[in-house]
Amino acid sequence: MASPEPPDVPPDARGVPSDLTQPPASVSHLRRYVSLRGPNTRMWMTAAYFSGTLTLGFLVVAGSMFWHVLREETTVGSVALWASAGLVMFFIGPGSNVFLVRGLPQRITRQGISADSDGITVLQERKWWFPGEGTFIAWPEIRRIREVHTGGRRLTYFIEFALDTPRTAPELPSWAETAESLDLDADPDAATQFYVQVPRNRKEHILRMVERTAPLPTVVERTPPLRRR
Repeated sequence: MASPEPPDVPPDARGVPSDLTQPPASVSHLRRYVSLRGPNTRMWMTAAYFSGTLTLGFLVVAGSMFWHVLREETTVGSVALWASAGLVMFFIGPGSNVFLVRGLPQRITRQGISADSDGITVLQERKWWFPGEGTFIAWPEIRRIREVHTGGRRLTYFIEFALDTPRTAPELPSWAETAESLDLDADPDAATQFYVQVPRNRKEHILRMVERTAPLPTVVERTPPLRRR
């Protein structure tokens, strides 16, 4: 059975930041999703476990030191040694927890690119105290989507989004890069241009997803990527 035709989208449609704190009012057909979670997630989880272990060690050291001080079984040298060890563990353990606890949910939550009959959403899902963040882009806004890579021997891969409509910084994903930050030539004909870093084994999945979902598959350009200036 043939799939239903996508609904008409007004030429002046504007994508706006998605409100991920509320469930969607409707579900568009042809929805597809590619996850962008990579090795950084495991790195953050490892750092969290390491910081938690050091925090536990700090509590053991501090508790043992106070116990021996109260029982008057210590010397000035031993107290100084215990205090120094506890101070170092405090800064590495509980001190780093302030940074990790704040940013951990955003770093380990599901992150990806979703495409449906209405457009594309670049999103990070809600997790714990992180409310989630997403940017919706309607198909009529999109001028071009393509792969770009930077670097020499060790390449870093990005998906470029070139839009015909202007977007302010708050309307773009907070983890998006610009042509200037990547030292790439900007497209003078694009009103907005941003880049999302993707794992090497996911870039082709994203391009094929867009080709299969977009009203005009030619929105994906299979041209050689931009070179560094």
